[in-house]
Amino acid sequence: MRRAQMMAAGFANAPGITITHRMEQQHTRLGKIARAAMIASALVLAFAGGWFLRERTAPQPRQDQPRPVAINTPSPSAADYKILQEAWAKVQESFVGQVPSDTARNYGAIRGMMTTLNDRYSVFVEPQSRSREREQLSGKFGGIGATLRASEHGQIVLAPTRGGPAERAGLQDGDVLVAVDDVPLPEKPDMDAAIARIRGDAGTKIKLTVLRVKDGKAQTVDLSITRELINTPSTDWRVITQTAGLPNGPAGLIAIHQFTERTGGEVKQAIGELKAQGAKAFVLDLRDNGGGLLSAAVDVASQFIESGVVVQEKHRAGDPSTLSVTGGGLATQDKLVVLINGGTASASEIVAGALRDHGRAKLIGEKSFGKGSVQLVYDLSDGSSVHVTAAKWLTPNGISLDGNGLTPDVTVPRAAAPAHDDGDDDAFQNDEGLDSQLDIAVDSITN
Repeated sequence: MRRAQMMAAGFANAPGITITHRMEQQHTRLGKIARAAMIASALVLAFAGGWFLRERTAPQPRQDQPRPVAINTPSPSAADYKILQEAWAKVQESFVGQVPSDTARNYGAIRGMMTTLNDRYSVFVEPQSRSREREQLSGKFGGIGATLRASEHGQIVLAPTRGGPAERAGLQDGDVLVAVDDVPLPEKPDMDAAIARIRGDAGTKIKLTVLRVKDGKAQTVDLSITRELINTPSTDWRVITQTAGLPNGPAGLIAIHQFTERTGGEVKQAIGELKAQGAKAFVLDLRDNGGGLLSAAVDVASQFIESGVVVQEKHRAGDPSTLSVTGGGLATQDKLVVLINGGTASASEIVAGALRDHGRAKLIGEKSFGKGSVQLVYDLSDGSSVHVTAAKWLTPNGISLDGNGLTPDVTVPRAAAPAHDDGDDDAFQNDEGLDSQLDIAVDSITN
């Protein structure tokens, strides 16, 4: 059996969080992420839609990560398999339509098996979705640097990202994808399938055929693009403008959109750069962050907590295990507040709960989602995977938040952000006075 990697259950599972396959590359700033509720942003597909959010299967899990607890369970008998074969034989004998392939049948059987667990977070993920999931949580992938969206007519419309390989090759905003490597797209193209065909190893070439309207006339254009490694940052940071002239120094805003392999290093970099600009207090924004990697949550909490437990995990047998601060945090003594809302889930709640239990931060905003479980991800031989809920997590003080969520110390409803019509997403740079939760957070650490 392949080893499984441990993850905090993820953001894609939280209701109210918009799931999109709009982007082939993600590099949006916080403003758009919050307004579109894209937490974790592009390529975050819900489990119901087929994929998302666990830690990549790597070698042996870290020593501070819980292991599955071995408990003897009965294996299916030959008679059980005989019933399955008997039922399917009747289907093949009588079904009026086209009988699905063996692969489709097997995948359907696995999905059905998982539903008997009555756990929305224990799921089966097909190979293509599992591959995308790994890329999402690694924070990088081989691609062309472009966003994809579906038009009202079902076409796939492209837009290049600034300075990316697609833009350099001549891709223009509004080009309609019609073929990849001379293979035409079907009349009703599937977004996931198109993204999978466009992505590939960095350094490899891909040919896109697009339909472009110029001077009122439609023409097809062939583009040869060399794929590059596309990074998808999980964190934004800046000095909060309204605090820049304060006697005690400015405050820094660190907004984490999801917890990926990059997040721990990005938060460390953020703290260092903000301190170099004079920051002596921090606002950690976890709003609309549905979670991600458990190890990344521990790394982030460790930047603000000097020592002690970050999270407890309770399995179905045995005493709870603990994951502790890794040490060497850069902001363990600085003032800190944390912003949360209904989209704050899983790994984000682990961080927020730990910071409050250790007396490091007050929570401001709205009640969090209440996702208190951890999944093991088992990669199967064909590239698919099963995600199995293996533990419930508790805050350092032993509080279970599964289904309950974190109630903020200061409840502040968040007003809808005003529309920006300049076509550029500058909301992350200009939130002061527009974001009531951020304004209250700033007041609490500067007064």
